[in-house]
Amino acid sequence: MRKSKNRLDLGSLSKEDYFDRVNYVRTVAGLRNALTAPKQTLVNTSKTVTFRGLAFGASLKEAKRLLGKPEFKVSQDQNVEGHEVLFYFSSIGSAKVTHCLHFLYGKFILGQSIVKTPKPARCKAIVESVLNSYNLLPATQETLALESAFPVCDASRNRIEMHYAFDLAFTYATGDPEVLPLVTKVQMLEKSRNTFWRGNFQEQVRYV
Repeated sequence: MRKSKNRLDLGSLSKEDYFDRVNYVRTVAGLRNALTAPKQTLVNTSKTVTFRGLAFGASLKEAKRLLGKPEFKVSQDQNVEGHEVLFYFSSIGSAKVTHCLHFLYGKFILGQSIVKTPKPARCKAIVESVLNSYNLLPATQETLALESAFPVCDASRNRIEMHYAFDLAFTYATGDPEVLPLVTKVQMLEKSRNTFWRGNFQEQVRYV
């Protein structure tokens, strides 16, 4: 994988518009779903799961030091309090990849690598590369065998999930047991605020 030395060729799109079209996690419910491990997830690698070498719990400053200046940054405080996303752009052969690094209150908790519409052979090679880096490449490289090797899960319960529809996507999620309750707390605060404002609005309507 190589990091692009050029800025994104967006055509007539602004960076905001371009990255808004990327299917990245941006809500509390989305974060909860992404961070919740599938049932019966088992530790299957002795290596530590990281996102392009970035450890979970790393700061924004550490991410920028390791990966360089991001293409774009989004602070989603109005959707999820304390949530920030860094975007990077790279390529694997002819396939374009968007990397989304998610931080909650300044700590790295979730990463996404979204490969845009790769050809089947390229898709297979990318999946094999990920599994091989964690010593999980099966003896037979048939598609079903490759898919069944996921999720990759280390001793700290950090994991990598693979999804494939129109795009090929890898989700890297922290196994830190304190993070999911923190997201739940954010969700409860969000619901409480929504209830307050809804009740306040109803009171204003009632007495107008």
